[in-house]
Amino acid sequence: MFLLTIWFLLVLIASVMPVSGIDAGLPEEDKIAHFVMYGLTAILLFRFFERKTTLNRACYISVAIAALYGAAMEVVQYFLPYRSFSVGDMAANTTGAFLACVLYVKGKRLWGSGQ
Repeated sequence: MFLLTIWFLLVLIASVMPVSGIDAGLPEEDKIAHFVMYGLTAILLFRFFERKTTLNRACYISVAIAALYGAAMEVVQYFLPYRSFSVGDMAANTTGAFLACVLYVKGKRLWGSGQ
């Protein structure tokens, strides 16, 4: 839970800070950063929930929370003069969360540590 809380705070900080690096580069770099960041978010959430429910349900919950958190960060950015709201970023967040969680669950099942 501690690592998850720290991660959510880091994502919040990264989401509200003024940026010049990634946004100044190629748009694809920004989408990759969102994809990876929310993929990690979903995996951390999954590791928290997997002890409390089935693997599939833990994955659904994790992807939903990661996607909602990503959407909330985009709404926050809408109100910041130095950031911008992006549906593309929301799509990258959700896609990254979904793919990371599905691959993580498949890996757990493949190596025999799943339900």
